[in-house]
Amino acid sequence: MWSIFAPLLRTLTGGRSTFAPKARANTLSFEAEWAWLIAQLKLPPQTLRDVFVSGSLEPHFSYQRYFKPKQSGGKREIAEPDSRLKHLQHEIISRHFTTGLIHSATVAYQKGMSTADHVWAHAGAEVIVLADIQDFFPNTRVDRVETWWRSRVNTDTARLLTILTTDRGGLPQGAPTSPALSNLVNFELDTRLEQRATLAGASYTRYCDDLAFSWPRGAGPPSGFEPTVRAVLHEFGYALHPTRQEGVAGGTRGGFPLTKGWRIYDRLDEPEVTGAILTSSGGVRLPERLRLVMRELARSSDPRDLERLKGYMGYAAMLTSRAARRKARKKKAQSKSVGPVVDPSIVVPAVIAPAPVLFNDEPDPYDEFGYDEFGDEPDANEPIPF
Repeated sequence: MWSIFAPLLRTLTGGRSTFAPKARANTLSFEAEWAWLIAQLKLPPQTLRDVFVSGSLEPHFSYQRYFKPKQSGGKREIAEPDSRLKHLQHEIISRHFTTGLIHSATVAYQKGMSTADHVWAHAGAEVIVLADIQDFFPNTRVDRVETWWRSRVNTDTARLLTILTTDRGGLPQGAPTSPALSNLVNFELDTRLEQRATLAGASYTRYCDDLAFSWPRGAGPPSGFEPTVRAVLHEFGYALHPTRQEGVAGGTRGGFPLTKGWRIYDRLDEPEVTGAILTSSGGVRLPERLRLVMRELARSSDPRDLERLKGYMGYAAMLTSRAARRKARKKKAQSKSVGPVVDPSIVVPAVIAPAPVLFNDEPDPYDEFGYDEFGDEPDANEPIPF
């Protein structure tokens, strides 16, 4: 009975169970496997049993909560695990995230991939649609995370790993496990969205919470495409960000109706996608605000500014290099050779998840640059992290 209602109870109670299975006299399946690490962290031997039975991290682990300002206004809550919980989470990454399936349309938090892959996939398109998922990490629900764990490990271990990697009913922004889990858990979501996009004649990529659809030619999204996307997202517990919009809801842009959270562009609009501009000529360039910052840094005689300039130049090279262009062209050529997919039941391509989840050339999704706001203006007083 517990296995049926546990995910619902944890969702309703913010990740803490009001009812938990009785402690077993025998050793739980995971205790021997993790005993060495628990001893290394100088925790009581029964620590993981306590977490499992109570459904709570307390009193052995905790999150430090604080707020960081968003570039677009408001604040984002960060939940940073304590050092021992973070150590456990890194061990979880190395043990379980190296062989999971991640959809090929997902380009965030993967070795050898960056925002350039997200942007170049839509270079040269006639019509581009951009959308942002609201509160992406917190709305990746605990029940979906546990379902994913149950597909990989036994029931006891799945329950334990769910508690160790979730917080208040979702993925905590600040835990090292959250970026990779957000990709792994959403394989089916990406499958469904790509199927809808392909049937509509579009390309689809997702960078964390940023969705992009593009049409190389033709009239753009057919009628009913937007409601279908919203319905798929709703099925997985997500909604589009209601304030991310160009123009006035109820109006039109390029002949398309404008609705909240759904932004439609013509190629001549040169839209900004995750901090880069898709040019009308089919290329990619930096936004003018970043180019202005780079020119100011180049005129400075301060060695610190010159170091910052190197970071910006690295970012520019990552976005606009020939290698990025070749990669995008190769991917497009491969997709054309396969031909259009018309059967919604077809199994779409997947890639094996690499580990770990964050890399030196990726912006940290929890810093001021913002996991859901790569398109907003970076702090001019801080270098872009690379």
